[in-house]
Amino acid sequence: MEVKFNDVSFSYGKNVIFDKLTCSISSGLISAIIGSSGSGKSTMLDLIDGLIPCSNGYVSVGNYKVNDSIRKSIGYLFQFSDDQIFNSSVYKEIEFGLKCFKCDNIDSRIRDSVKLVGFEESILAMNPYKLSNGEKRKVAIASILAYDPDILILDEPTVGLDNISKNCLIKLFKDLKKAGKTIILVSHDINFIHKFVDYIYLIKDGRIYLEGNKYDVLSNEEAMSECGLVVPSILHFSNLVYNKKGVKIGYRDEINDLIKDVYRYAKW
Repeated sequence: MEVKFNDVSFSYGKNVIFDKLTCSISSGLISAIIGSSGSGKSTMLDLIDGLIPCSNGYVSVGNYKVNDSIRKSIGYLFQFSDDQIFNSSVYKEIEFGLKCFKCDNIDSRIRDSVKLVGFEESILAMNPYKLSNGEKRKVAIASILAYDPDILILDEPTVGLDNISKNCLIKLFKDLKKAGKTIILVSHDINFIHKFVDYIYLIKDGRIYLEGNKYDVLSNEEAMSECGLVVPSILHFSNLVYNKKGVKIGYRDEINDLIKDVYRYAKW
């Protein structure tokens, strides 16, 4: 489902965050919203989910304006997992959303969802408050996946996760994309998102400063610097080779693929 910002304005008191923001987030892609702290990234997610109202303009999902009637179509992972955990067991935590949306096959949905995020079923009996931050993160993701929304919006999904868990998330997001999901995420972890996202929205001062496929945006050192961000190290290396040697080895997601390219051009 496509998400559109239609001349959206939003302010916190006298602090204007967006003034007539217009953009389209394509269906079936993994899109990332990046920018410096306070640029409005999380506010965009809140507007998509309808947690806060637009001052002017509107956000649409598919053919509908954002409202309670489309809430089941959107799964929202908050920046802090504790903000969306409030039950005494992992089972009850995941069950809560399923009952709210009057889903069928609740038990099988719960068990399937914990497997998707890499848990054994034994996790279901545990108290989520006693889990690590990374485990809480995965419980929150499982709670969303259980009711099978069309759109997933994720605010800093890697908080508290180690590299193994991050790689599991990458595989999960790619599988969800193949299943037709639209994924929109906010992250400061630039080296993480460049491995799997399709499209980037770079925001600055309440507007889209630059948008495009991930390589065009994330390799643009000038634009990234203007927005207070650093180019992913693997892309920076490719830029450096081109600038110093005049050799364009291209951009890669994984370091091993980049090393192969370096050897391919070993006749420098």
